[in-house]
Amino acid sequence: MTTYESPKATVEAASPDVRRAHEIPTHHNALVVVGIDGSSCAQHAAQWAAAEATRRHGVLRLIHAYSLPPAGYSGYNPYPATLLAQLREEGQALLAGTAAALRRDHPALDISTQQTHGDTVTVLRHASADAVLTVIGAHGRNRVAVALGSVAADIATTNPVPVAVIRPGDTPDTGPIVVGVDGSPTSEAAIAFAFDAAAIRGAGLVAVHCWTDPAIDGPVPAYSAVIADPEPIAHAERILLAERLAGWADKYPDVSVQQVLAHDRPAPALLKQAATAQLIVVGTRGHGRLASVLLGSTGHALISHAACPVVIARPHPAG
Repeated sequence: MTTYESPKATVEAASPDVRRAHEIPTHHNALVVVGIDGSSCAQHAAQWAAAEATRRHGVLRLIHAYSLPPAGYSGYNPYPATLLAQLREEGQALLAGTAAALRRDHPALDISTQQTHGDTVTVLRHASADAVLTVIGAHGRNRVAVALGSVAADIATTNPVPVAVIRPGDTPDTGPIVVGVDGSPTSEAAIAFAFDAAAIRGAGLVAVHCWTDPAIDGPVPAYSAVIADPEPIAHAERILLAERLAGWADKYPDVSVQQVLAHDRPAPALLKQAATAQLIVVGTRGHGRLASVLLGSTGHALISHAACPVVIARPHPAG
């Protein structure tokens, strides 16, 4: 690994409307959305989301979705007639209690609540249309791992704005921001989010670009190295990384940037950097070295094993 420094649905209860944050890094009134379901993981995510909204001088919206899972057969409902009303009342109590607890820790933060009847993925997707970030716990009340295809994974894959996936206990507030760079449009969105996150935290940025080559990383590396020289490939990849960061470094001159070129697969290289980071940011589905990050082993590895929150970034709908 080479490291070098760069040059400089039906809504039942909703709070008052908030102004749309048109682009990162416009923070005033920037909306952060967090989904809660009563699980300890979701409560931890709500705490992280409140801190993030406070850092951005923005507003926080707590979202709770409720519905009855399909059961029985057409024309037959196995649930008590009062169950839906009970779920609605429990959701209202959950929202009120969570908002009250967060207001005690963040008295200056504008916190709103919204409860909607519908499935969680759809409700959060609609609620996030005017947000800069959606925050979710890695698993809900059933503790289904994201890597196994839970609601959290569906949200991270389909949400219109960046999604932060939070695991209990993995929310350090020191260390750099790590971003995966591969040169794709969604990688550019990840870079934008990462620079902004570093700026509002006063943290450094570690930009990681990974590369492999079949001629070198073949089944018999000792022989492969004779066929192809890795140095010209590494040099070209190093130039690509510097070019992708140049404009952003100029836009954020106060953010210290460390460029890391890794001759490795993305998952182990990024996890190594995440060990001392407070946040890791990747694109949804790039090409080349970070291809289809959410659909393959890289995304699963990051969300399941990174020792810090993982943000899945995508271009903001206003941009």
